[in-house]
Amino acid sequence: MRNPVGCLAVVVVVPLIGLFLLFKIPMWRDDARFDGFRERALAYPLPPKTQNKGSDDATFGKISEGNGDYCEYRVQRVLQTGLSQGEIRAYYDKARISGADAKGKADVSLRFGDATGDGMEVTVSFGDISPSDWDFRCT
Repeated sequence: MRNPVGCLAVVVVVPLIGLFLLFKIPMWRDDARFDGFRERALAYPLPPKTQNKGSDDATFGKISEGNGDYCEYRVQRVLQTGLSQGEIRAYYDKARISGADAKGKADVSLRFGDATGDGMEVTVSFGDISPSDWDFRCT
């Protein structure tokens, strides 16, 4: 004779596990993409005469512009440099950092602050987007 409690447990537990995995697998994948992207961006060497001014910032989530289900990955560094704006632009124009899915190239943008006696502050942002594929954090 079959155990009705065991059959009921299978009927209830198996769909719950499937539902859990339906939500978690895309999240695990996007977390791994984010971690890898952040590591690649922060591993990129600083230009000469440049130092990290503060803490680095990394964000992940729904794309801030446009429409669609895309995840946006962004890593930002604030630097203090003795180089000119042209030299910093030339240095980061050569940057070949893989994007979040490790296929394309990440976008690099620069924002310059005022020059001081110590040099100039520059904020470097590395960014990329990828389809969310069921990650509810990006929808």
